[in-house]
Amino acid sequence: MATHGDDSHNARRKFITRGAALVAAGAAGAALPTLPVLARNLSDEDALEVAAAAAAAGTCPSTPYYRRPNLQGAMGGAALADLRTAITAMMALPPEDPRNWYRQAMIHVLDCPHGNVFFFSWHRAYLYYFERIVRKFSNNPKFALPYWDWTVTPEMPAAFFRGDVLDTQAPGYIHDFPTFDRTFRGPMQAYWGRLTALQKQQLQLRGLADFDVFWAAMQQYFTRGTTRLLSANNRQLTGATLQAVSYPTMVNAMSSSDFTVFGGSMVPNHSDMTGVPGMVEAQPHNLVHDAIGGYMGDFFAAVDPVFWLHHANVDRLWDVWWLELGGAMTPMFSSYAWYNEQFSFFCNEDGIPAPMVNAGSVVSSSMNYDYQPSAPLTTGPSRPSNATWPATFPMQLQSTALAINGSVTSVVDPGADACNAFDQDYQTAIVIDMDRPMDQSAWRFNFEIQIEGSSFSAKPCGSTAFFGTMGMADPNMSQRCQLKLGIASGMRQCLDEAGGGAHRFAVTVRAEPVGSSLPTQILNVYGVTLISL
Repeated sequence: MATHGDDSHNARRKFITRGAALVAAGAAGAALPTLPVLARNLSDEDALEVAAAAAAAGTCPSTPYYRRPNLQGAMGGAALADLRTAITAMMALPPEDPRNWYRQAMIHVLDCPHGNVFFFSWHRAYLYYFERIVRKFSNNPKFALPYWDWTVTPEMPAAFFRGDVLDTQAPGYIHDFPTFDRTFRGPMQAYWGRLTALQKQQLQLRGLADFDVFWAAMQQYFTRGTTRLLSANNRQLTGATLQAVSYPTMVNAMSSSDFTVFGGSMVPNHSDMTGVPGMVEAQPHNLVHDAIGGYMGDFFAAVDPVFWLHHANVDRLWDVWWLELGGAMTPMFSSYAWYNEQFSFFCNEDGIPAPMVNAGSVVSSSMNYDYQPSAPLTTGPSRPSNATWPATFPMQLQSTALAINGSVTSVVDPGADACNAFDQDYQTAIVIDMDRPMDQSAWRFNFEIQIEGSSFSAKPCGSTAFFGTMGMADPNMSQRCQLKLGIASGMRQCLDEAGGGAHRFAVTVRAEPVGSSLPTQILNVYGVTLISL
C-alpha cells in the first residue's frame, strides 16, 4: 500500500523524477507541458520557451524552487503574514485593476469548472497566477501558498477570525450589493467589452450570454449572504463535513488509479458541469465550502482568504494521488480533449492577461513547486483490470422523485464475486444522476446502505452536496448533474455482519435541509450506479 511522506532529499528527487515522467509521456506520443515556470526574471513568453525546451531535452529548468508549507508547520505563520500584506495591497488597488482582490475572485465566477475532469487543472492554474501576484505585493519573491490539511486539523484556523484582512468581517470587505455595484459595475462592463472571441465563447457555454446575466448572478451571491457560518467560537468541522474530511473518506477517494475516476469524468468543455465529479471534489471540497458558508458557499468563494488554503490542500491531494499513491496521469497526456482544453481568464503579477493555459500544462514540476508533507495517506485495494466482476452496477430505482426530508432507494445484486471482493475492502462508490437544486446550499444528500431483506440495520455511508449555484445559467441549459460518494466503509460494515457470498443491496439517499429554508423543489433522480473503483 502506498504512503505519502518524505524528507527534503526525497522531495528534490521527486521533483527531478516528475520531469523524467513527463519526458517518458512525450516519448509515448503525448504533448509535453509548457506552462511558464515560476522565474520572476523571465517574461511569460520566454519562460514558456524555457519550460518547453527543458521538457524536450529531458531536463528540469534551473529556476527557484518553491515549497508550499503546511499551515500548521513552522513556516505557516510567515506565509500567512505575507498573505495579509498582499491582500491589504490588493484591496487598495482600483477596481479597474485585474489584480484587485474582488477582481481576482470574479475569475472564479466567470470560469471555474466543477463536476468534471478539468476541476483540478483549472484550479491549479488559478492558484499559480494568484501566488505570483501575492509574491509581488508581499515583496517576498519566495512566497508559496500555505495549505490547510483539514483531515489532520478539522477546524478552520483561528488566524482567520482575528479582525484583520484574513477575516471577512474586517473593514474592506463588502457585504451589500449596492456598494459592490457602485464600485465594480463600470470597470466590469469595460472589461466585458474587451473580452476575446474565445472568452466570449467560453462564457456562452457557461450560460453567461451577456454582461447583464453575469451581473444578475453577482447580485445573487450577495442576496444569499456573505457572512461565514463558522466563527471564532465555532471553528470546528462537524457532522457530515467532519466525516467528509476524515481519513477513511480520503482513503476511499484516493484509491482509483484512473484520473477520470479520481479527478472527474470527461465532458465536452470545462464549463459543462454535467459530468461525474471525483470524490475529493464531491465530498471534502464541496462540504468544506458549504460548512464555512458566506462567500465560501458559492462561486464567489475566492473573496474569502481561506479559499486559497482550502484549494492548496485540494491541489496537494492531486500530487499525493499521482506522485505517491500510483495514480496514472500518463494516459491523460495522450488525451487531446483533456490536454488541450484552454483556460483564458487569468492575469499575471503585472496585471497583464496570462498566456493561454492548457489543462495538460499544469503539472506541478513545470510550475516548480511541491508541498511540505503532511500526515501519510494510503489507498485501499482497487478493482484489478482482470477482475471477474464488472466495474459498474446500474441499480434499480424504486422511486424517482426526491424532495427535502424525502428519500429515494435503489437496489442491486452485484453477484458473489463482487460481494466477496467488497468484503475484502475493495473500494466502492455510488454515483447518482439527478437534477441540480436551484438553491444548492439548502440541500445535503445523506447515503446509507443495507442488505435488502435482512435484519441488519442500515449503515451510514456519508454525505455530499453540490457546490455553486446554477442560477446564472441560461434557463434552457441542462440542470441535470451527478454526484459521487464513497461507500466502502458502509459496505464493509454490511458484509462484516452478513458474511461472504451474493447479497442484494439497498442504497437510500435522503435529502436533508441545510439552514432555515425548506425548498419546495422536487428533484428528478434519473439513475443510481454502484461503482467498483
